[in-house]
Amino acid sequence: MVIGLMSCGGSMQAADMGPPLSRIALPERLPPHPRVFCTQADLDRVQGLIRNNDPYATACQRQLLAAAGRILIAWQGRDAKPIGAGDVRSAARLAEAFVLGGDQAFADAAREILLRTAAEYPELTTTRAAGRLADSTLGEGPVAVDAAMAFDLLAGKKQFTSAEEDEIHAKVFRVMGLACGRGCHHLDSSNWRTWALCILASCGFASGDMELIDEAINGRWSQTHQHWQYGFAQQLTHSIFSDGIHWERSVGYTYYTASAFMYVLVAAENSGIDLWHRTLPGVIGPFPGCASHEDFGPPGPRRFDAFLLAPLYLAFPGGACARIGDSGMSRLTSHPIYELAWQRYQDPRFAWIIGRERANGAHSGAPLGWSFWKPAGTSEAGVVADAGRHGGGLRLKTLSAGARVAAVTDVALPAGGPVEVSAWVKVLSMQGGRAHIRCNVGNKAYFTESITAPCDWRRVHVTVPADASGKHRSVRLHVFVEGGIGEAVWDDIAVVGDGKPLLTMPFEDLCSDGRSFSFWELVHGVAGIPAGDFDFRRDARIGVSGRHVRGCTLFPMGGFAVLRHDPDDPRAPAVLLNYGPYGSGHDHPDRLHISVFGLGEVLCSDAGSWGYDNPMHLTWANTTVAHNTVVVDGISQEPQRNSRSIWASERGSQRVFGELRLFHAGEHLQAVRATCDTAYPGIRLDRTVCLFDGLLLDVFRVTAASEHQIDLPLHGPGELVLPGAAETLPENPFSERGYTHLSAVRSLAVPAGAVTESHFRRGDKAVRVLQAHRAPTTLYAARDPRG
Repeated sequence: MVIGLMSCGGSMQAADMGPPLSRIALPERLPPHPRVFCTQADLDRVQGLIRNNDPYATACQRQLLAAAGRILIAWQGRDAKPIGAGDVRSAARLAEAFVLGGDQAFADAAREILLRTAAEYPELTTTRAAGRLADSTLGEGPVAVDAAMAFDLLAGKKQFTSAEEDEIHAKVFRVMGLACGRGCHHLDSSNWRTWALCILASCGFASGDMELIDEAINGRWSQTHQHWQYGFAQQLTHSIFSDGIHWERSVGYTYYTASAFMYVLVAAENSGIDLWHRTLPGVIGPFPGCASHEDFGPPGPRRFDAFLLAPLYLAFPGGACARIGDSGMSRLTSHPIYELAWQRYQDPRFAWIIGRERANGAHSGAPLGWSFWKPAGTSEAGVVADAGRHGGGLRLKTLSAGARVAAVTDVALPAGGPVEVSAWVKVLSMQGGRAHIRCNVGNKAYFTESITAPCDWRRVHVTVPADASGKHRSVRLHVFVEGGIGEAVWDDIAVVGDGKPLLTMPFEDLCSDGRSFSFWELVHGVAGIPAGDFDFRRDARIGVSGRHVRGCTLFPMGGFAVLRHDPDDPRAPAVLLNYGPYGSGHDHPDRLHISVFGLGEVLCSDAGSWGYDNPMHLTWANTTVAHNTVVVDGISQEPQRNSRSIWASERGSQRVFGELRLFHAGEHLQAVRATCDTAYPGIRLDRTVCLFDGLLLDVFRVTAASEHQIDLPLHGPGELVLPGAAETLPENPFSERGYTHLSAVRSLAVPAGAVTESHFRRGDKAVRVLQAHRAPTTLYAARDPRG
C-alpha cells in the first residue's frame, strides 16, 4: 500500500418483435404552425409583455433585432458559396426576429436560406458519423433545431407557398431525419442516440412526418441491425436508471444529453404529447435487441424528473462536483431545461438551482440588454439607485491609470436615414481620462463629445449619418469612462431615427434577474422565480431506488454513494465513492475511486475530461493511476487496460461493476462499503469509507491468489510533504501508461508495522494523511499533469 500525489508499489424477424414497453399514443392531427419549439400562444404572451414595456422583454427584443440586423447585413453581402450549418442558424435567428416585430426583410432572408438549403441538402454526402451539414449526428442536432425553428415560425406567418413547404419537407426534413437521425450508428442508450431523437423530433414535428415522430417517441425495430433503435420511451425506461442516473454516468454528459431531451420534450408537448409527466414501468432486461447494459434497477414507475434531480444529489455541499468520467464540470450549474421543469413540476428544488445560477449569472448587475466591458485596468460598473436624473443611474468608475470600462449594447437601425445617439452624463471626478460614447456602425466609429473634467448633468450627442445602400444596419454603443482615474453616472441614453425612438434607457425602472437574452429564454424562461428550497438535511427519494438519508445519498443502480458529514457546513468533509457499473466509453477505469471534499473544495479529485483530441485523454485521464483507487501491476482496470482506444468498452459478455455491501447514514458516523471482482481478473477490490468527527477513514483490501504489485494513488492539492527524508529520483522510474506523466518523483521506504503521516499543503489549506503499513511499503510523491 502506498500513498502520494501518486503512489506506487440467431436472427429475429421484425414480426416476432413486440415493443419492450407500451407505446405512447400520438395525436391523429398536429396543431397548426408554429408548433415545434413555441406556439402562437407563446408569441402572443411575449408580444403582450413587449407592448406593456416589460423591461426584460423589451431589452431582449432589442438585442435580438440588433443581432438579426447584423446577420442580415452579412447574408446580403455573402458570396455564392454552398449553404452551411451557420446559414441555417442565421435563418432561425432571422425568423425569431421577424415574429418579434422585425420587418419583412428578415423573413425574406430566412426563407431564401431555407429554400437554398432544400436545393442543396439532398446532394450532400452523409458522413460515417451521420452528419451532412455537420460532421456527425451530434453536430446535425443543432442544425435540425435551427431548421425546424426557422421553418415553423415562417410557416406560421404564411411565408411559403404549398409547393415550397412540400419541397422543404421532402428535401430537408425527410432527408435529415432518415440520414442523420435514423442513420445514427448509436442505436440505444448513448447521448448520440438522444441527439438522433432530437433530429427526428425536430424534423418530424416541423414537417408533420408521423413516421419520424413515432420513432422519436416510441423507437423502432431495425431489421438491418436486429436491434431496437431507442426512442424517448426506451431511453426513459432503460437508459436512465431507476435512481435517475444516466447510463453514461458522467455529470457533464447528463447535461449534454438533457439539451437534446429538452427539444424532444418541448416539441412533443406543443403537439399534445406530455412526456414530462408520462410514467412508464422500467423494463427488465435483457430483451431481444436491447442495449448491452442490464443493471438498471427495479421495474417501478419511471418519470423524467428523476433524471434532472440526480445531479443535485451528486454534488457536494456548496455545489462542487466530482468530475466523474468524461466530465469537465467542477461545479453544479443550471440549464435551460430546469426552467421548463420548474414550470411543469413546480418542484422547489428546480427553482433553487435556477435562482442559484441567476444570482451568479453574467448579467447580474448589468442593465438588461447590456454587458460590461473592462478591457484594461481596474474598474467598477453597475446601476445605482437614486444616482440618475430621475432615479437609477449607470455608474462607471476607473480606479487605475489607463483603465477602461464601458457599458455595451446593440441597436438595430432603419435602412437609409440618419440617427441621433444622445445621453446625459454627470462626471463626479476625472484625472486624465474622459467620459464619452463611441458608436460603431460597420467599420466606422462615431463619437460624442468627451467630458474630461467634473461637471453636473450634461447632454452629449452624435449623429450617425444616413446610409444610401438601403440595407439594414446596427449600431454598437460603448458608453465609456476610460484613459484615467474617474467616475461618471450616465442616464437617459437614447437612439432616435426618423423621429422614432429606437432605444430609450432611463435606468430608473430596471429588471436585472440574470436571464440571458435569447429567443428561447424569452419564450420559455421564467420571471420572478421563487427562492426555491433544496436542503441536504431533508430526506428524499430520487426516482424509484435513489435514496437520500441524513445528508447522504445512495444511487444503487448508478453506483455512487455520497457521504456528507455535516450538510449544513459547506466546508465540512464529504466523500463520493464510485463503484459502477461501467458506463460506456465515457466512463473511466476507476472502480472504487473516491473524490474527497473539504474546506469548501474538492481536495482529492478525479482526472475528468482532457478533450478527445488531446493525447493526454488516453495516456492520462483514461488510466487508473489518474484516479484515487487501486492499480494492479501498473495496468489500468478493465476494460481499458492497455487499449489504444479512448472509447474502450466492455467486450462481449464482459461486465465491469462493483457491488454495494454497506451504506450507513448515521447521525455521528457515515459509511459505505463496496467490492469489485471484475476490474482485474482473479482479484477482489474491497473498499470501506467512513466519516466521523471530521475525519475520513479509508480501508482498502485487495485479495489475490498470487503476488502482485499494488499501487494506491491519492491525488491532492499543492505540495506533498512525506513523513521523512525522501530520496529525490533523478528521473521518473516508471514506464507504465499514465505513470510516465509524473514528474519530480521522490521516494521513501517504510518498514512493516509503521504508521506514517503525510501532508498535502496549498496556501493555508492542508490535508493530513495517516497510513498504517502492514507490509514493507514505498511511498512516492510526484507532481501529476494537473500540477
